[in-house]
Amino acid sequence: MNIADYVIIAVYFGGLVVASFCFRGQNSLREYFLGGGSVPWWAAMGSGVATIVSAVSYLGGPGVAFQGDFTLHQYRLGLPFAIVISCVFMLPHFFRAQRYSLYEYLEERFDLKTRLLASGTFLTLKVCYVGVAIYAPTIILRTMVDAPVWLVVLLVGGVTTIYTVTGGVKAVVWTDVAQLLILLLGLVVVAVVAVGRIHGGLETVLSVAEADSKLRFFDFRLDLTTPYTFWTGLICGGFLILTQFGTDQSEMQRFMATRTLRDARIALVGTLLLTFVVGLAVFFVGTVLYSFYVQHPEKGAMAIASNDVMPKFIIEELPAGLKGLLLAAVFSAAMSTISSVLNSLATVAIADFYNRFAVRQAGVGVARLATLGFGVLGMIAAVFSDRLGNIVEMTLKISSFFGGPLVGLFLLGMLTRRPRGNAAFLGLCVGLSVAVLVGSSTRVAFLWWLAFSAIATFAAGYLAALAGGLLTAKNPDVRR
Repeated sequence: MNIADYVIIAVYFGGLVVASFCFRGQNSLREYFLGGGSVPWWAAMGSGVATIVSAVSYLGGPGVAFQGDFTLHQYRLGLPFAIVISCVFMLPHFFRAQRYSLYEYLEERFDLKTRLLASGTFLTLKVCYVGVAIYAPTIILRTMVDAPVWLVVLLVGGVTTIYTVTGGVKAVVWTDVAQLLILLLGLVVVAVVAVGRIHGGLETVLSVAEADSKLRFFDFRLDLTTPYTFWTGLICGGFLILTQFGTDQSEMQRFMATRTLRDARIALVGTLLLTFVVGLAVFFVGTVLYSFYVQHPEKGAMAIASNDVMPKFIIEELPAGLKGLLLAAVFSAAMSTISSVLNSLATVAIADFYNRFAVRQAGVGVARLATLGFGVLGMIAAVFSDRLGNIVEMTLKISSFFGGPLVGLFLLGMLTRRPRGNAAFLGLCVGLSVAVLVGSSTRVAFLWWLAFSAIATFAAGYLAALAGGLLTAKNPDVRR
């Protein structure tokens, strides 16, 4: 890297810190967590896309396509199911209630213990996830400047925590929009430079990819141990998307911050569709890099880990100035996700635990302290994330492990009337147990963990309610 690269990175970080102070005047939790209900739908949509397109997918996605194909995206077959459930059932309830946390609904519908267990599950899920998200940029930066992991973690996690603590959800949304534009520009730069250095250009990219089955999208094998198949996508995909959007505080929170329910629906559907397009673009960059390195075997890319493919190209092939831009793009992808997750973690912790039990309700100061605490916790988790393998697949596994029972619980509450607190709590415990059992003792692919645990939660909760109803009918003295 030369001085131009360092200047670009310095301007990027400086701009984030300055921008955060433009949003520091919150006087209430509603302003800090929900932006006062003033966020435009297009900004919420851009923020939603930026949150999903993290540095994890930005760096790991091209690596997955480089070593494999497009079959991971078969889970998008669940989009119609996820759009209907989230827009018809979930979003209207959350938006009209205007609660800080999604999980407040669970106490209203079921009881306190169910709400607390679900909130605790979400907090565990997102602390694990934010650690991986903070770690992702270290893959490239520690190679370019020979920096230790802890220093990169401190830089990325520290700056993100600062502007999230200072500006709340408005700072998160508006910096996400800017970061989305930067990361998309970075993808274009890598693709254009790589195609320009391939003999035959885009035509060669497509012919090489076709010959080596790099453009394959569908896999119709009936095999539960294969992670990405047509059947996995069709059956499990909707559950995964609902985990990412419908029952995820970090995504749903920006939609709840829009002006009207119509705006919220437009933002949610737009986010789901645009995320699909961006995901395909990320994978296509990996396909381009594959064709580039097929023509240049002397560069040794075929033998490296999938996480290192994109960083290798940025470090070795991009000219001065563009390296700094791509580093800013990687930081944008990481920090847009980290800031959203930190804000949602603080929201859930304050709404579901602090305010639920404290004599005096939290103010903005307590919310900022909670955000700071989760930022520190995420940085600690990031230091240990280098042991987890491909970062894209690891985040999907984390979501599958914890997210399925939450989806099943919300569906139980919104699609049925009979189950109450004890039945729902039992269902959630069964779902979590199924996720642990299937994930730890079978070779079943991780997306099935999600579907099995979601279905188990729903079925166990509903059957427990039926059993309780039959018992009460036979013995009127029995109380639920």
